[in-house]
Amino acid sequence: MSILYDALQTYSRQGITAMHMPGHKQQSSFAIDLPWCLDITEVDGFDNLHAPEGILLLAQERAARLWGSKATFFLVNGSTAGILAGIYALVRPGEKILIGRNCHKSVYHGIELLGLSPVYLDPPIVAGTGICGSISPESVEDALQAHPDIRLALITSPTYEGVISDVRGIAEALHARGIPLMVDEAHGAHLGLSDHFPAGAVSMGADVVVQSLHKTLPSLTQTAVLHISGELVSRERMQHALAVFQSSSPSYVLLASIEACVTELLERGESLLAEWRRRLDRFYRDAGLEKLSLLGKRQDAARIFDRDPSKVVILCEDTDQNGLDLMDDLREEHGIELEMALDGYAIAMTGLNSADADLDRLGAALRGIDGGSKLEQRRRNARPYPSMPETVMPVGEALWSSGEQVPFGESVGRVARTYLWAYPPGIPLLVPGVRITEEIVNTLTELVSRGVELRSTFESRQGFVEVVDKG
Repeated sequence: MSILYDALQTYSRQGITAMHMPGHKQQSSFAIDLPWCLDITEVDGFDNLHAPEGILLLAQERAARLWGSKATFFLVNGSTAGILAGIYALVRPGEKILIGRNCHKSVYHGIELLGLSPVYLDPPIVAGTGICGSISPESVEDALQAHPDIRLALITSPTYEGVISDVRGIAEALHARGIPLMVDEAHGAHLGLSDHFPAGAVSMGADVVVQSLHKTLPSLTQTAVLHISGELVSRERMQHALAVFQSSSPSYVLLASIEACVTELLERGESLLAEWRRRLDRFYRDAGLEKLSLLGKRQDAARIFDRDPSKVVILCEDTDQNGLDLMDDLREEHGIELEMALDGYAIAMTGLNSADADLDRLGAALRGIDGGSKLEQRRRNARPYPSMPETVMPVGEALWSSGEQVPFGESVGRVARTYLWAYPPGIPLLVPGVRITEEIVNTLTELVSRGVELRSTFESRQGFVEVVDKG
């Protein structure tokens, strides 16, 4: 029984005169397929997300039981709000934070807002792929030895490509020094709910875990959850932080979507996850690719601690294929839309509701493309993201400085005034306040030459970058 969704349905049928927000008054003469009748504000009986005492508190407690956390909070502003709130709740302005270099841009924005001092963990690169591997407990330990004043560590696991890090080992290294671990598990909300998939960060000892339900589970876009566990996180401080970064008028349609998803998993999750894994195992077993290949845990066991098979990563290494062209081909010739692509690979993201027919169609299309491909040694960018260089100016100061746009080739040695990233996956290639290196310029130039569209804080032409004015 989905408590919140059923309550909204009942409320919509009562014929109450709505003298409150929203302005559509639970009805509309246009776009009638939208759930107008369920879109309400915090009326009597429907609780308050920012101070839950009734129906929403109960719904969040059920979610905490599902994932095994100390407390779970519903997010209607996506994982981005959860990441920003988690950072805000766990560190003070100006403190030092340890982050994976491959973290999402929202982590970098949290650093910007609080004026934090970042220490970067460069993940290893999976051999022959250009894909970031797992962050190891040893690399975390080394960083802690070099920077004993670190106050928080934040990593992404699983990554966009489904690569999972040794969260338990990392948590143990941090907890020995009283430092909390926050995990961006946006792409792994299904992990830990069944033995059919790898364990999730909550059960592996992370103190704060943020998950996007909509990425792999049946929930509306923009829905996510934040879990807290252990004794290093204040529930009250986290509740306040979420009030800062979430809307004060949360959508009950989105909240009902979260609660309905939790209910479905509580009631039928084990069988649904088992079926999903069966479909995936069959897909990988019957792939039949000879030139293209699929990323697996055994691709590079030294650099992949574990992997989520729900992310189908199609590798183009040593072929005449380009991941971006592969994505276009699947869309235009086969009616299949992938999640994202870079030069050397493309990602097909499956979910709990992916059907056998969906995977069969993808498999057949890939075999057709594979048959028409040629083996070819091509020079590709070995590292997807350049190492983060010297920071010479706080992010906020760089952003607010006057600047100018210069061609990539003329930017070496200048101070960046902008973020630059490819989206997806939204991992910054450049952040404001760092001195631009030749490695960064080479990476940017190569990505643009291969058709990757770069996004920037400021509107700029492809091949140009915003730098701080020398004056």
